[in-house]
Amino acid sequence: MSSINSETDESISKFFSTAGACTTRSQCDAFASKMFGGPVKPVSSQGLYSYTITVADGTIIIQFREPDSPLDVQMLAKIHGIHPNLTTGCKFHGTIGLPPSLLIYEMNVLPGNNYFDISLSIVDTDLDHRLATVRSLAKFFAQSWQYSVSPDTTYRSRISEDCHSDFTYLSSSLPSRFQDTMGRLRKSLPALFSGEYPLVVTHGDLSEKNILADPKTGEITGIIDWAEASIQPFGFALYALDSILGYLSPNGWVFYDTADELRHEFWLVFYNLVGVLSQTEKHLHEALLVDQLGILKDLMIPVLHGSMMIVSFEFRDTCRSVCFNRPSRDSVNLVNIRGVGFEHDN
Repeated sequence: MSSINSETDESISKFFSTAGACTTRSQCDAFASKMFGGPVKPVSSQGLYSYTITVADGTIIIQFREPDSPLDVQMLAKIHGIHPNLTTGCKFHGTIGLPPSLLIYEMNVLPGNNYFDISLSIVDTDLDHRLATVRSLAKFFAQSWQYSVSPDTTYRSRISEDCHSDFTYLSSSLPSRFQDTMGRLRKSLPALFSGEYPLVVTHGDLSEKNILADPKTGEITGIIDWAEASIQPFGFALYALDSILGYLSPNGWVFYDTADELRHEFWLVFYNLVGVLSQTEKHLHEALLVDQLGILKDLMIPVLHGSMMIVSFEFRDTCRSVCFNRPSRDSVNLVNIRGVGFEHDN
């Protein structure tokens, strides 16, 4: 058995032993096979709170989730409306097993391979491949901006309070070397909820493993795992751009030699799609601050009962060091897009 299959089986076994549901893996497999047709095949990357398989000759995904971790079907429908070519709808099929029963969801399989695996085989000189990825990522973020939401005052206040609470908690948990950065970033939070800056449906973990792409062209073909999606200021998932512009080495985060060109192309495509913005300089400056805020928020993961915890902080600190210490060759100090200049304080 390969190490990948072994890790997958270990994850599945752990899920069924800790989920607390009176349901077995064989029961889930039998239900899926009978209802949708086989073969039943577990996906290689299993979640903490779910068991996921493909059926119907690999065209349909069935996911069995813990009762305390349901999917928001209405939110997923909204997301599919915003990103119709990169996401899939979701159907709820009730429960399986005795209480506490597992929840059953159906989704279509999206094309492509996860970008993390693809990136391992791309050479730094393959600029066209990386440009295709960056351009399609820019289109994805442009769609988010264009479909910003306008929550009522009460809901906007709740989002703001939750965000402030998260960063207050995070600030108290971070080493002292981060406090100056935290103080500067926290000052920007009120402006993001003032009504002058767009709030958008935001992916909760836009990592390379949740980005699907065509391995031949590099074009993004799907964005998966929206279970933790929420309404946030635009840009809280912009860390995804930095993630595909470099890699983690034994000595820390390293940007590709073409990172400057790729980052510039991202913003060029983005602004060509969203058009002229009011208060452009302010919006872009805030968006880049939100990039850093998003990376900080990515250091926190939700656990049961809504509590928060830091997981493998030093590892994540290294992975996301881009947030605080971009190498000078990659710093975007002054970029002109459509004749409008903006400055980025590093």
